[in-house]
Amino acid sequence: MTKNRNKIREKATALLPFYLFTFLLLICWCFFQFWYPYHFFYQEQNQIFLWSCDYLSTYFEKPGGLATLIGDFLTQFYYYLYIGAIILTVCLFLISITLYQALRNFKVSKIIALLLALVVMTFVAVCHFSTSYRLASTISILGWVLMLWIVSLMRGWKMRLIITALALLPCYLLFGIPQVKKIQSPDFILEKDFAVDCEYYFGNHDKVIKMVEGYDQWTNQMLFFYNLVQAQRGQLPDNLLKFTPTDLGTFYQIGPETPMLTIRNMNELYWALGDMTFTERAAMMTNVFSTNNRNVRMMRRLAECNIVSGDSLAAEKYLRILDNTLVYRKWADNLRQHGKEIYKEKIQMVNRHDTITISDNAHFLMMQLLDANPDNMVALDYILCSTLLLKDIGNFKRDYDRYCIDTGKPRLKSLYQEALCIYLAGTNAPQEDWQRYIQRQDVMQRFMEYNQQRGHPKFKGTYWYYFDKIKAPEI
Repeated sequence: MTKNRNKIREKATALLPFYLFTFLLLICWCFFQFWYPYHFFYQEQNQIFLWSCDYLSTYFEKPGGLATLIGDFLTQFYYYLYIGAIILTVCLFLISITLYQALRNFKVSKIIALLLALVVMTFVAVCHFSTSYRLASTISILGWVLMLWIVSLMRGWKMRLIITALALLPCYLLFGIPQVKKIQSPDFILEKDFAVDCEYYFGNHDKVIKMVEGYDQWTNQMLFFYNLVQAQRGQLPDNLLKFTPTDLGTFYQIGPETPMLTIRNMNELYWALGDMTFTERAAMMTNVFSTNNRNVRMMRRLAECNIVSGDSLAAEKYLRILDNTLVYRKWADNLRQHGKEIYKEKIQMVNRHDTITISDNAHFLMMQLLDANPDNMVALDYILCSTLLLKDIGNFKRDYDRYCIDTGKPRLKSLYQEALCIYLAGTNAPQEDWQRYIQRQDVMQRFMEYNQQRGHPKFKGTYWYYFDKIKAPEI
């Protein structure tokens, strides 16, 4: 009986590291899956992995080719829910259990071996808090740990030294040196930025609105996508002043100092507006600044741009690239067959006029789009709301006349009616102009109330309060 108990105790003691590693990695998986998942999606979108001999051969032009190849191969599956956290925790488990066993083979005490394995595992997990840290570096660490484990299996120090000397160069060529740029704590603000961006990318627009409205603090990135969703629903004027200051993206200009996230945003803005030329430009620039100049999200966008523009040959160039991926080949085939049907409405928004644009002035671009297609409500709301944010009432009135009054399609949103009240009052407009422009009596009644209590907080959310109390953005 006593012998059986001792055997059970010995087995439990032997399996203790396994149980401990499993428990800690379960915690790690829960953290990355439920509190930090969008970093995985960002990394997946920011690279592309192709199944072609020419592409695969490029991995072995530099040391660490095998680690980079395996890391990039696995990263493409981050596209799928749960897979990113699973891949990471499996890698961490292999590193920790292999390192522990290697140290035990070197006669290191159980406690010391366990502590060292836990330290390395924790270090690698912390590295993944940063978006600049790639899975290839974790695979590189795993490769070196495997070499250490193989050496530990050899008997005698001479044999171990010989195997180590023989394995160092091949191991360096295959696994390279892990690249760790910086160690940081979890960036939950950036995670929220990625969350809004990715849910927009996945087409979950209701979720974008719910997420942003549920946050306690907001970044320009969050508000940019919030406004983009509202604009495509025709509700941008109704929600423009819900958050102040807000961000439309129409004041951005792409240059050498433009942040990566801003460049990514620009292609989404131009795509929503219907300007395929500048969408393609922004997508190309995002590709340039991506890892190894490869970005699968931008490859998709470039294919979409050319389908919408009617350049099927150019679109095919990108679709053939996507054909060589495991994750997006079905998407590419579907776009090839049904692209014109899928983007039927987008095709109608394209500027068909022959123009040469030498700047990315969004106001000028939107005027071109509206001149080509006055029914482009996204461009209309963006051009009007942009001038209102700048408190440029004169240009707002000019654009409103040109694209609403002259077309016989007045946009009777409260925001626009309130701004027109300011213009009419400021120019001492005659009564017939008031009757022509202000067609909502509720707005007129409230404007009269506001004039008696200018700047009162109860009028927050109105354009009058914004005009009097909120600072306009600097451009």
